[in-house]
Amino acid sequence: MNLIITGTSGVGKSFLEEELEKTGKFYPIPKYTDRPLRSNEDPSKIISLTNPVFQKLQTQNNFFFSLSYSGHNYGWAKKDLNKFKNKFATLAVTLDSLFDFFKTSQPFLPILLNIKVDNLFLLKNRLSKRGDNPDQIKTRLSLARNEIKNIQKYKTLVKKHHGLIFNITDNQTIFTEIIPQITSLPSVQSLLD
Repeated sequence: MNLIITGTSGVGKSFLEEELEKTGKFYPIPKYTDRPLRSNEDPSKIISLTNPVFQKLQTQNNFFFSLSYSGHNYGWAKKDLNKFKNKFATLAVTLDSLFDFFKTSQPFLPILLNIKVDNLFLLKNRLSKRGDNPDQIKTRLSLARNEIKNIQKYKTLVKKHHGLIFNITDNQTIFTEIIPQITSLPSVQSLLD
């Protein structure tokens, strides 16, 4: 059971991917992008390409899914989809791209991470620790507020595809609620046995 993780901007989608990988039963599908890597990003998990190289791969139909976000392109290669036989694949995408993803007919269980406006300070702290500058943080928080206003349509889509919805209430929610629920799913349990 592969997972597609989505949620409001800065909510911890990539962080959840990293923590699921630590269980030994999931692997994040490497992400190709035409943006420069951040200093804290692993170049084996996020592959930075020039825009012409990215466009060539996309034109040659190398990606099973791609999206544009904040002026950059991102893609996940078909060759990486079933990289490990005894692990489930994960990918993290923006809320807006979730509708396009389900047009691909890929068998992924959606996981939606939501946050309430009252808890946006958690995002601000997370983005600060990551090294985002004040303008980037302001932009991301504004985006998150807009996404929160429109979250119901994404919740409806996730429910339609039998996914799971979680509310981030503190920095421990991923550890105390989300990972335990995901790892207790019957298909994941069959790998653990």
